[in-house]
Amino acid sequence: MKKKFNIKKILYILFGLIVFAALAMGVSYLIKSNSSEKELFLTRKPSISTLEDKVMATGKIVPREEIEIKPNMSGIITAIEVEEGDKVVAGQLLATLRIIPTVSDVNGAMQDINNAQIQVKNAQINVSNQQKQFAMQDKLFKQGVISKQEYITAQQQYESTVQQQKIANQQLNAAQKRLQIVKTGATPELQGMATTQIRAKAAGTVLEIPVKVGSQVIEANAFNPGTTICSIADLGSLIFQGTIDEAQAGKLKEGMDMNIVIGALQNKTFPGKLTLIAPKGKEETGTIKFAVEGDVYNKTNEYIRAGFSANGEVVLSSQKNALLLDESLIQYEKVNNVDKSFVEVKQPNGSFKRVYVKLGASDGVKVQILSGIDKNAEVKVWNPSDKDKEELKEKKK
Repeated sequence: MKKKFNIKKILYILFGLIVFAALAMGVSYLIKSNSSEKELFLTRKPSISTLEDKVMATGKIVPREEIEIKPNMSGIITAIEVEEGDKVVAGQLLATLRIIPTVSDVNGAMQDINNAQIQVKNAQINVSNQQKQFAMQDKLFKQGVISKQEYITAQQQYESTVQQQKIANQQLNAAQKRLQIVKTGATPELQGMATTQIRAKAAGTVLEIPVKVGSQVIEANAFNPGTTICSIADLGSLIFQGTIDEAQAGKLKEGMDMNIVIGALQNKTFPGKLTLIAPKGKEETGTIKFAVEGDVYNKTNEYIRAGFSANGEVVLSSQKNALLLDESLIQYEKVNNVDKSFVEVKQPNGSFKRVYVKLGASDGVKVQILSGIDKNAEVKVWNPSDKDKEELKEKKK
């Protein structure tokens, strides 16, 4: 019996050691968990600043009017007199063109000349015959053989034939000029207005010259838009063109003031005014976008290039001295079927406590805190970004 008692005692001791070891491991785990929690999370403090409720449109700067210069006839560019960026005045020579007539054009013009020559010859014969007939009628009228009415009729027929001859001569002359235009691009009396000289239609800055010397160009007609030789615009009159999401379109009205921010000019801001909100949206990558336009006021005469990317900001409201917090730090839960917002605030012992907060306006990045915490609260970064994780690694070092 003594031997059996000793075995039980040993078993009790072993069981006690196992329980003690388990308790020690549990306490150690809790201590490590608490200490790791202190290290695992970054915190952010609210800030006091001005909160602006604004709508942001992304887009670019474009000229109010851009003129594309196209030739009146097809041919080959023989000279370009300007460069991109040059300022030009209305009527200034931009380029010259050498006309290369096609076989069909020349044949068509020659056929017109042949037809006109036949008409002139027929008209000459008719005039000659009518002249003889009128001379006879004139003689008979003077002898009293025919009446005055018959004489007047003969006179009118003769004058009509002469007029037809004049028309035939004009048609022949026009056909000959058409042939000359097909071959050279102009007639001698119109050399000052020759279609081979491409001139500016308005004053402005040359934006683009998409052709080179030797390029073949086509005139604009009902079947072809024609070749653009250069584009000209007044860079002193610029507008902003951009798009906004459908959720923001209802907040805007034409005539609102805008701030045009141009990134290429070190985010310099120019005043503007909203002039257009498209009545119809277009789907882009699964969302509906509305086109907007606004005037750009360049009061400092800054050199703004056409095509600069820009953002158009319309400030709807502004709140000064607002307590702001990163909106990404706000968490949400349902309490009695009501959505409530809260943050986790760091306590003196290093733990975090859930604190419900009342939110105000937001600009999409910062949100106004109306109640719940003050500017000294350290709020847990519960969803750290890659940048936050790198910052956390630096702190651990």
